[in-house]
Amino acid sequence: VPRYSTVVSLGSSRSIRISLLSNYDSSEVSAGRHRVEPDMPELPDVQVLKELVDATSLHRPIEDVMLREKMVEEVSPQDIRNRLRGAELGETDRHGKHLFLRAGGRGWLRLHFGMTGYLAAYSEGEEPEHTQLRIDFSDGSHLAYVCVRKLGGISWVEHVEEFIGEHDLGPDALWDLDRERFRRLIAERRGGVKATLMSQNVIAGLGNVYVDEILFHAGVHPEHEAGSLDQESVDRLFDAMHEVMEGAIDARANPEDMPDDWLLPHREEGASCPRDGGTLERMEVSGRPTFVCARHQQQFE
Repeated sequence: VPRYSTVVSLGSSRSIRISLLSNYDSSEVSAGRHRVEPDMPELPDVQVLKELVDATSLHRPIEDVMLREKMVEEVSPQDIRNRLRGAELGETDRHGKHLFLRAGGRGWLRLHFGMTGYLAAYSEGEEPEHTQLRIDFSDGSHLAYVCVRKLGGISWVEHVEEFIGEHDLGPDALWDLDRERFRRLIAERRGGVKATLMSQNVIAGLGNVYVDEILFHAGVHPEHEAGSLDQESVDRLFDAMHEVMEGAIDARANPEDMPDDWLLPHREEGASCPRDGGTLERMEVSGRPTFVCARHQQQFE
């Protein structure tokens, strides 16, 4: 699967807020404000954030940096400021829910968005409320990392692959898994399939909302034991994972732009399943609110 690097086109949504304050075009960044604000960001949301940076903030000299200490992990805020000042953001990378911005040959700024984090690129108006990091470019534009609940994280990474290994992150759900490797990962697990897919040490990038969507597409109950799934079911999961990740990115992680036969636009207890007319039920799985179709996702012993 190719890594996406296109200019993002953004919409608006009640449940995953993605707002546009002017026509979005990389040639017009100096004239507007652009904000991508997902709820509880997962892989598709972070990919859209990556594309926002690609479209607005690369190859611009960094003049100054504002960084609040509470969000910084493992290094000092002053060290990050010193590494960014005078550099340019040369490229971006993503692994799971982590976004990496390369500052020349100085290493990578790592951003994790927690439950409420997002990015804003702007050149006019006031700094967004709850900004934890603001990169000021020499042309007067800015890139802000905003996090209301301060549950995300900011750090400096010398090598992306070393960070992945040190934090025991599993393969990226979109970029790193072929069918055979996915089969092996699922077969090795004895817990429920939803908990397995949500574990960042097993597969990086999937969270509560999109795991529900994947299971919905595959017709698999979230409490089914992962390792007991037959190969046909595992293959449906693999295909659904790619369909959902790619489709959500194409929709800019905006449920209003996702196909009407997906779960996300109907994610409400008692709603009618868009696939078969069954009733959508809400339950708790691994401590997380979970939505399942009572008809095509039945739990079998």
